Amino acid sequence: MPLLVLFGSIALSNPVQAQDLTDKVTLSNVEIRNSGTGVADETFWHSKGQKEVRALYYGEYSFSNLSAGEIKNGDYFTVKAPDGLDLVDATFELKDSVSGEVLGQVIADSATKTITFTFNEKVEGKQNIRGTFNATSMLKTTGEVNKVTYRLPGDKEQTIIFKPFGSDSQDVPVEGEIGYKGGWTNSDTDHLAWWMRINRAGEDLTGKVVKINDSIDTSKGSLATYLVDSFKFFEVEYKTNNTSSADVVSYGHEYKVTTDPTVYQANPNDTALLTLKNGGTSFELLLPTNTGTKTLRLEYSTTTPADGTEVVNSAGITYDGVPQKSWKSWDGKDTGSITMKSGVKSVKGAGATVTADLAGKIKITKYDEADATVKLSGVVFEILKKSDRTKVAEITTDEHGVALSPVLSEGQYIVKEKAPKSGYVANSQEFEVEMKKEGVPLNISNKRETVDFEATKTWAGGKSTDYNKVKLGLYVHKEGQTIEDSKPVSGNYDPEVTESNGVYTYKWKNQLPKYDVDGTKLIYSVRELQDTTELPLKEGEKVASNDHNYVVSYNADKTQVTNTYEVPKTKVTANKVWTGGRDSVRPSLFFKLYRTLEGGTAEAVTDADQKEVPKTDGAVEWSDLPATDQNGVTYTYSVKEVDKDGNPVTTVDGYTSEQTAELTVTNK
Repeated sequence: MPLLVLFGSIALSNPVQAQDLTDKVTLSNVEIRNSGTGVADETFWHSKGQKEVRALYYGEYSFSNLSAGEIKNGDYFTVKAPDGLDLVDATFELKDSVSGEVLGQVIADSATKTITFTFNEKVEGKQNIRGTFNATSMLKTTGEVNKVTYRLPGDKEQTIIFKPFGSDSQDVPVEGEIGYKGGWTNSDTDHLAWWMRINRAGEDLTGKVVKINDSIDTSKGSLATYLVDSFKFFEVEYKTNNTSSADVVSYGHEYKVTTDPTVYQANPNDTALLTLKNGGTSFELLLPTNTGTKTLRLEYSTTTPADGTEVVNSAGITYDGVPQKSWKSWDGKDTGSITMKSGVKSVKGAGATVTADLAGKIKITKYDEADATVKLSGVVFEILKKSDRTKVAEITTDEHGVALSPVLSEGQYIVKEKAPKSGYVANSQEFEVEMKKEGVPLNISNKRETVDFEATKTWAGGKSTDYNKVKLGLYVHKEGQTIEDSKPVSGNYDPEVTESNGVYTYKWKNQLPKYDVDGTKLIYSVRELQDTTELPLKEGEKVASNDHNYVVSYNADKTQVTNTYEVPKTKVTANKVWTGGRDSVRPSLFFKLYRTLEGGTAEAVTDADQKEVPKTDGAVEWSDLPATDQNGVTYTYSVKEVDKDGNPVTTVDGYTSEQTAELTVTNK
């Protein structure tokens, strides 16, 4: 038989070379941005004599002519910086702005004036690659007013006018400025900075409870939270106190800023008390008690979304709870307001982003409803076909709160939560999704399980006309901690309050989280707050109501507050008058003390000693006597003349005893 011989060969391929995509990338919206505003401003302000100004070299890129999967590991492209702009050396991750996945690296090289983008293996298989770059740069200037035109990629030109601060300003008169607010940003920082001038007019604040309030307005801008450790409070000297020239000439004493009321109460002359509210999106600052006529400055920071959106906040100043106008007049006009609004655009930080379409996948991001920065892991979702509700996938969120489905064919699907994270209420909503060629991102929040909490405030003794609803501050600590570890709750929770026979019941229903974000059970308690300062009242401290004092006490777990009437003390003086006779031969007589309640009859004061009266005109005294009974009813005191055994006397040794007033006895 003929032998059939098959010959084959093995082809050895060379490694695929990385390709330069520079001629395939499309650049758009390339511009030089002010690092302080994040905008391509026409004017860049700087200090007089400054020869370099920090800027951001910004642009967007895309690959509109490349198909899915064409970009491979090692492929790269470059962007040149324009003449007159010096890049700052830096290396960035090329991070997917949706998933957080790193798809490559970006290097800004000052020597070659080039930004190089290099993709890694994770880019392969993805489509519609696009993104942004934002490189820190320096612009040269003369230190005076000058104009420079830059030529950017795509034959685009941008002209910038450089001006020193103050070159366009003109002072105007300002009367009675007690508050002025501003802010700034910088691409090199991870926060937005804010400042307030306080009492630049030097008004006398002695004896006033002064508070600063500030809130992020999330309805008109991006979400941000206040950074506790950033707060600084100073005495300062301003250039003037009655014109618009308000630069700080010098910094003086720095006050301590604390979030602990006990620290404030230990040294209120040198301490300001900071209270964060509404999940950290607002704050209240109680100023030190010795501000007097001092001129002051507050500096603090918030987080920044660093995405080019604006963060807006509104501040105000109160004296003894009354809102104050920011100033009386500015340039002769009454333009002061009780609300000082300020907005700062959050500059995108130096770096680069990349976005790749999900290409047939559903991406679920799961987060805490009360705090979107808290991502929820371990949440299970089912993906069903809408047509027959057959399950096509079951996915679970990772440590970043993200769950990614497998590639799905085109059609309509239902996403439903199967099992929430422990401590959260399952989201019962079914989400309909239509899959086409592109993927679908889906953001779903979860509300933490809530717990009902009840506290009582009891008025004990005193007059019912003194009883009123007081402010109770809500406190919380984790299970396993002690009541001493409790901190004020920084949420906006309003209780339902009812009253019966002097007992006020405060109920928080379906509001308070049952667990912390780490799953630990939360324990709630209350503290009574002072009216004006809203400082927590300690055990044994006193509150006043209608000029009557009540002593504050708590039960062990601080869910019951009792205000017990403090009986006021008084001194009683009884007078003795002698008519005729000689003091050397006058008899020994005594006063016995009696008291009468309003509308009642006189009764002996059993715990008051009877006192011998003088043998000349004079008086005897009893001190530290109750002025009222436990219910606040006033006592009227009187005396009767008695012998040493306490028996009433009318005539003795020729003297007749006559009661000439409740506290006066005359012997004739």
